[in-house]
Amino acid sequence: MIQNPDLQALEPVCKAISLLMPEMVEVVLHDLATNTIAHIENGFSARDAGDDSLLETENYAAELNVDGIIGPYRKSSPDGTRLKSVSAVFRDAEGQPIGLLCINFKTGDLETVSTLLSTMARLDEKSQPSIVKNDWRELTNAIIEETLKDLKIAHSQLRRPARIEIIRRLLQADVLSARGSGDYVAKALGVSRANFYDMLREAKHDNKEASA
Repeated sequence: MIQNPDLQALEPVCKAISLLMPEMVEVVLHDLATNTIAHIENGFSARDAGDDSLLETENYAAELNVDGIIGPYRKSSPDGTRLKSVSAVFRDAEGQPIGLLCINFKTGDLETVSTLLSTMARLDEKSQPSIVKNDWRELTNAIIEETLKDLKIAHSQLRRPARIEIIRRLLQADVLSARGSGDYVAKALGVSRANFYDMLREAKHDNKEASA
């Protein structure tokens, strides 16, 4: 449950936005006081309320436009789905920033259909801000997406060799040293923790042989 009553008042807003397009939009409310996720609706990014916000809320002030908005900017989900995102800062009665509301919109399918829908998908995209570019979860998603592209397969076609290749690349990028990264990657690859750590051992062995 959201602890801050001011942020708690925004929970219906999150629900309303998510109900508009339940399969297309994820709504994440960050508590700036604790740098954690206060609430999430339609979660498809393998995160839960109470998780660390990481760099998604760091240095946000430098990214704000005159309307108190960040973006739109490009992101990706753990399964490689392309996203466009926009964030807004919420303030208390004294004008102090208390929350950051992030709306993540799936655009992958829209970019392949009619001109009207692709127009909706092609938002005025700005360069990726610092609030996401150094987040190890974003790096994980990008590596998964790039590996799938290199292997010319869809996320639904993932098998053990491809999963090991993704883990090997994550090791090289030093992603798996981050706290909680093992559970996140296991979810993203659609495997159990036991299977993930079994493949991690094999990936480490492959990396050692390659560097020998």
